[in-house]
Amino acid sequence: MTDRTKWLGVSGLIVVWLALGYVYVIDVPPPQEVPLKFTSGRAAVDPIRKPPTENWEVKSLHAPVRELPATPKKNIFTAAALLPSPEAQAKRMAQRAHRKALVVAAEVQAAPSAPYTPPPPSPEELARQQEELVVQQAKQQEELRRKQLQEQMAQYRYLGYVSQNGVSKAFLGKGKEIYIMRQGDTLDGKFLVAAIEAATVKLQTADAALETIIKLKKEENTLSGT
Repeated sequence: MTDRTKWLGVSGLIVVWLALGYVYVIDVPPPQEVPLKFTSGRAAVDPIRKPPTENWEVKSLHAPVRELPATPKKNIFTAAALLPSPEAQAKRMAQRAHRKALVVAAEVQAAPSAPYTPPPPSPEELARQQEELVVQQAKQQEELRRKQLQEQMAQYRYLGYVSQNGVSKAFLGKGKEIYIMRQGDTLDGKFLVAAIEAATVKLQTADAALETIIKLKKEENTLSGT
């Protein structure tokens, strides 16, 4: 029930009460005046003589009921009169929905945002990552092996050269050890003597992936890889 409907009901009741008060209280005819029997200057009535009886007429104070003009009767307290109009109901529902939406939006803004979690990789992606890891580890191992071979090849020194019956021999030293090598021999089971010349000796790995040239003169060895 809206405030306007309540005020209309209360106002109707006040009007009805005022009408009834006017009919039963205010609109009452004044009492009839009775003339006095005694006048000034006359002798008092003999107490022995019985005063004449007087007839007093008592009139009813109830005023005649006046009929109010005929008006359509309507019960202001019926359910239909108390219910708001469809437009008011729709407006109230729209206001409630708007307030609820504002509350939900405020709660969403106040709630801390969850950190983004990437989806787990697929089996194909895991296999590809594993393969890349294996290839990377293989490259690292190969680089480490080449580095170790280069360090070992750099330990040899070209000490001298001799040619007997058309066969060239080279004298190579490593620490306190001396090796007499011919072309095609294997040095320490790791390196192949690829070429012997008067001024240089070429050493290669078994797979020919790495080679070095050792000079007879006291110069730095030249390392190269294929």
